[in-house]
Amino acid sequence: MDRQPLYARIADRLAQDIASGRYAVGTVLPKEPDLAAQLQVSRATLRAALSSLERRKLVSRRKNAGTRVESDRPLASYGAQLSTLPDLVQWARQCARAVQASRAVELDAAQARELGCPIGSRWLLVQSLRLDAASGEAPVSWTDAYVAEPYAAVLDAIEREPSRLITDLLEQYFALDVATVEQEVLGWKLGTVHARALDAQPGEAALKVVRRYLARGGEPVLATVSIHPAARFSIKTTLSRH
Repeated sequence: MDRQPLYARIADRLAQDIASGRYAVGTVLPKEPDLAAQLQVSRATLRAALSSLERRKLVSRRKNAGTRVESDRPLASYGAQLSTLPDLVQWARQCARAVQASRAVELDAAQARELGCPIGSRWLLVQSLRLDAASGEAPVSWTDAYVAEPYAAVLDAIEREPSRLITDLLEQYFALDVATVEQEVLGWKLGTVHARALDAQPGEAALKVVRRYLARGGEPVLATVSIHPAARFSIKTTLSRH
């Protein structure tokens, strides 16, 4: 049974058509209603597939101008875009966690500054890769997850349930209410160790995402530092005036 969602299969089919020259670079794809009918999918599914191709930099989409083929080779084989917490949950389900190592740590000055936690505080460090099991492509991130020491027993569940967010597990097993997530996104370059783990090149552009998860009352219970090759991941933010 194919585990890929339909839109992803359609995106891969269109990518193959582009690579083969059926849709040449510089040309415009058929109009959405026609292409959806040709592929026998809904327009919603087609739009999701085209969005995937756009994230791979294969096409560009402009209102009233259609979908233009920009390249016959993807910038990356996999891309994820996050804009909401439900997106993060769905991403966690699709990109299962593969734990590489775990150990108890005491934060040094650099770690404490990065995580916004006290120097010398004790945490369980869980290092893992995120893998897109459906596509079988390169890992999409390396994550150092720091679990506050009182909740270190969650490690068994982390290893047993790779498709669930650690915050979900903390809430389930310790009756915590994770009420706030603070997030900082930084431009980064891959070092040798991360590049090797992520099947990428040293010096390649990356995103470093630092998240602090606070229980109701402000207690930090989890902090994560994730390194993503820039071509495989994006975070979308919408600002509204009220």
